[in-house]
Amino acid sequence: MFNRKKAGMMGAIGLSAAIITGVAVSAFAETKTPQGDMSKGEAVQSAPINTAPSHEQLASRIAQQLGLDEKTQTKVSDLFEKDGKAIRKIQEQLQTTQMEISSLSPGSKGYMDKVDDLAEKSGELTEDLTVAYAKNRAGLYELLTPQQIEKLETPVQPQS
Repeated sequence: MFNRKKAGMMGAIGLSAAIITGVAVSAFAETKTPQGDMSKGEAVQSAPINTAPSHEQLASRIAQQLGLDEKTQTKVSDLFEKDGKAIRKIQEQLQTTQMEISSLSPGSKGYMDKVDDLAEKSGELTEDLTVAYAKNRAGLYELLTPQQIEKLETPVQPQS
């Protein structure tokens, strides 16, 4: 079973994974979606809400935000593609583990032992995911200048 220290560590790891994800996705979210004039029939089709941006889109948005040259943008795109595959694989494994936990019945024999085993596996996958996000972020920072890093880390104020 999880003890308090281990449960606290897993909570902190999960929170840091969410924060790290925000850094990579913030560049995508900060750009405005073009809007057409509906009265003139100029509707712009937008992507579905749950569609994650591709590695090229993320790299393009970051390049635009930070003023990256084409060579650096290509390196960023390659980094996001490679790391994105590894991250998605871990996320899928974590989702499968969570579904296994949800499918267990408290009335079945060995329920708590199975939950304990799956919880430990889930914790390990969460740790792997956090490390994968951190490696991706470190790889991105290696490609950027100190000024670009500062710009990336500076929160954008919402427009009124």
